[in-house]
Amino acid sequence: MKSPSRLPGPGAWNVAGRVVVGVLLAAVVANCDQQGDPANLYVVENCVVPQDQIVALAGTLSAGSQAEWKAARDVIVHTPGEEVFVGVIHPAAALFEKAFSLEGARREHGQFICLLKRNGARVFRLVDVLQAGTLDADRQPVQGPALTQLREFAARSLTYDVSALPPDLQATQEPYRQDTLRSLHPDELVKIILQQPVVKLQSTSGHNTGLTATYVLDPVMNMYFMRDQVITTAKGLVVGHFNAPQREVETRIARFAYAKLGIVPIFEVSGDARLEGGDFIPAGETAFQGQGLRTNAQAVSQLLEAQAYGTPRVVVVKDPWKNQVEMHLDTYFNIVDERLAVVVADRIDIRDGSGHVVSHADPLKRLTVDVYELSSAGYQKVVADGDFQAFVEDSLGYRLIPVSPDDQLRYGLNFLSVRGRKILAIDGVSDEYKQRLASVGVDATWMDFRNLTSGFGAAHCTTQVVVRK
Repeated sequence: MKSPSRLPGPGAWNVAGRVVVGVLLAAVVANCDQQGDPANLYVVENCVVPQDQIVALAGTLSAGSQAEWKAARDVIVHTPGEEVFVGVIHPAAALFEKAFSLEGARREHGQFICLLKRNGARVFRLVDVLQAGTLDADRQPVQGPALTQLREFAARSLTYDVSALPPDLQATQEPYRQDTLRSLHPDELVKIILQQPVVKLQSTSGHNTGLTATYVLDPVMNMYFMRDQVITTAKGLVVGHFNAPQREVETRIARFAYAKLGIVPIFEVSGDARLEGGDFIPAGETAFQGQGLRTNAQAVSQLLEAQAYGTPRVVVVKDPWKNQVEMHLDTYFNIVDERLAVVVADRIDIRDGSGHVVSHADPLKRLTVDVYELSSAGYQKVVADGDFQAFVEDSLGYRLIPVSPDDQLRYGLNFLSVRGRKILAIDGVSDEYKQRLASVGVDATWMDFRNLTSGFGAAHCTTQVVVRK
């Protein structure tokens, strides 16, 4: 089914706005990477944790996120690369919203990385983590356990389809595949992991090399949305299970990368459970867990049974709409600070200064909650199908800032909080929304994400904050 059309995004800005934002971000990148070429803003080697430091840090990281308003300390990202190309030539099949410039997306991502560093985060790129310990200072392969592990992991992603070959040739291909893998540079090994190639072999009956092939790629096009493979609770890292078959291999890659950092998952959902990271938001004593289009009740049940949240209270936010444009909890609800959050306006009742309801929540979109509290017997349900707004405002004491559906479509809610009331947000939203945030003391850095958002996600989606303090 075709995704609903969205409003024009940052591409509709006026020229002056683009210049101002461009100057700001160029200054940020220059600050982070004084040795880099200003014309290549996505080359941000001085803004990320280098591979030699990743090796030294491995085993010292302890994943845990107490609250979205705590300072983001360690962040995992993946800059989109060649694996995204086939997705931009048929966006819908790749789960993307529309076609976009891959080069533009890489520039935007590089600028974002440097903003993260400027705001106190240590930024780990997925490719650097995968290659850590496999290269020397001249980027030449270093023989040892790290390279062996990377090669063995890449081997699981490279398939030789020998079904069309005669039996005598079939028998030669597995040794040939292993020899080929041993000859490859870590750069090529990572490309194999990200592109998942299948080599379909055919015999040419002795002509030339005796073989010909067609090459099929099944790349991990959505890997740059690092939010979704796992969730980071107060207790630790939990491995999810994707709703979409296109993304299943991402959890395997993420698990390998986190293991290289020495981060051991505390739990992994299984069976028919579906869990995606955009449906989880930590909030101090409370964990908000979305349940809707992408995360199901079976996953929530498994997490509760395993006590994987590490909080006294879990609020399961149940979305009856289940629509792609608001696929995850963090696309219609997000936290700015302790007891301060934003929510799409048609999800709640809007009241005037006297408390009178001036517009009601859309009945098809009104959120409900199941609330669980931890006891000696485990998590016990204390609220069933309660009203989301009433519980969050009255029981938890939150102030909810309504966000128009138009601003939601421009990814206005999918910002990343780097600390209390400091957010990295997506430009192209209305001045009214910006002023509303400013009026409650929110310091927002507005970023150009026009290409990255075309993949159906923004700042929150593209980051996994594994440590908040």
